[in-house]
Amino acid sequence: MRGGVNSPPRNVLILGVGNLLLTDDGFGVHVINALRELPLPPNVTLIEAGIVSHQLIPEFHAADLLIFVDAVEAGDTPGSIFRFRPEDMQFMSQLKVSLHDMSLIDVLHMTALTGDRPETIIIAVQPKDVRTCSMELNYEIKAVIPRVIELIFEELKNRGLVV
Repeated sequence: MRGGVNSPPRNVLILGVGNLLLTDDGFGVHVINALRELPLPPNVTLIEAGIVSHQLIPEFHAADLLIFVDAVEAGDTPGSIFRFRPEDMQFMSQLKVSLHDMSLIDVLHMTALTGDRPETIIIAVQPKDVRTCSMELNYEIKAVIPRVIELIFEELKNRGLVV
């Protein structure tokens, strides 16, 4: 992480990914919308991104810490929560990290090629349905939003950004 070993990150980016029109695929966006209602440190930026895109690279370069929130297809029980780092994904061959065209790993590699890559934490949920056209999350997925927000605040607290 940039900024020194013991210093808190100067800029934190929390990125929620997903398509709000495809039921649980919009999970990351729903989390960002819930976070907008809470007090956050001034150096925390929230971005609602429909998909992961190379256009996010400048935002990634500006961040010291990236917390990425999305739905992942892991073949687990709907509502299961996962926390991992991009480095862990090489060992997760059956895990599809993003349900979108360009993967987070692709964009992080492009970010690293063009400058510093931020420390990255991925918090994801196993969706129940990503094919039905609906803006409502399934109950099992909606029910875990408070826990995912707790995990995000734990990440911020561990880095001295919140009490």
